[in-house]
Amino acid sequence: MRNATLGAAILAVAAALTAVPSHSAVVVSKGNTAESIPGLTGFATTGADMDNLKVTAAFSGGLTQTLNWATTGPGSGGVTGTGWSLSVSGDTFSSPWLFTFTNGNGIGRLDTLTLDGSEFGQITVFDTDSPSPGTNGSASGLDFAISSGCTGCNGVALYQIIIGIDPAPPVGDIFHKLTVSFDAGTGPDTNWSFLQDTDNDIRKEIGFVPEPSSQALVGIALLSLIGARRRRT
Repeated sequence: MRNATLGAAILAVAAALTAVPSHSAVVVSKGNTAESIPGLTGFATTGADMDNLKVTAAFSGGLTQTLNWATTGPGSGGVTGTGWSLSVSGDTFSSPWLFTFTNGNGIGRLDTLTLDGSEFGQITVFDTDSPSPGTNGSASGLDFAISSGCTGCNGVALYQIIIGIDPAPPVGDIFHKLTVSFDAGTGPDTNWSFLQDTDNDIRKEIGFVPEPSSQALVGIALLSLIGARRRRT
C-alpha cells in the first residue's frame, strides 16, 4: 500500500511539472505547397552558411523590416535592423538563434518573424524533426522551439514550401520558409532565443538552375558532389 501511495504521489508531481511549460506554447504547423531542388550540400550549417536568407520582422509599434542575412565572422552570421538584431554563432542544430532588442525597446513587441530561403541565390532550408527517417541527405532535424526568454509567448510556427529532392517527392521534413506568428500581446519585447536546424540548397554551389535537357548530366555531377560531403551524425 505504501508503494502504491508513493507511486501516485510521484505521478501527481510529474503531472504538475509537465503542465507548466518552461517557456511558451508555439504550435508547429506545416503547409503543403511543394518545390523540387537538385539536392542538399550535405554539411552542418552554421551562421556563416546562410547568406541572403531573407529575414522579415514585424512589431506591434508599426515597424516592419526585411533584411538579408550576411556572414559576420567564422561560423557566425545575422542581420541588424532598427532597434533589433538576429544572429547565430555555430551549428544551427545545437546553437540558438539570438533575437536582441537593441538601444532599448521603442518598437513594441515582436508580432511575426519570417525566415525565407525560397528565392534562387539563397541557400537555406529548414530541417524539422519528423518524419524520421527524413529526406535523404538531411540527417537529423529540429523543430522550432524557444530556448530562453519569451515566457508567456503563444503562437504558431508555420513551415511553408515543402521540399523534395528531384526526382523524389517531398518526404515532409524540409522546407524553404518559416513564419513564427505570436498571438496578440504575447510576442517578446525583451531578448529571447530559439532553436531551428537548417541545411543548404545545393543550387548555390552550382550557380545556376539547369535546363531540362541538361538535368541528367547535372544530376550526375550533383551526386558526385553530395557523395564527397559528410553530414553530422
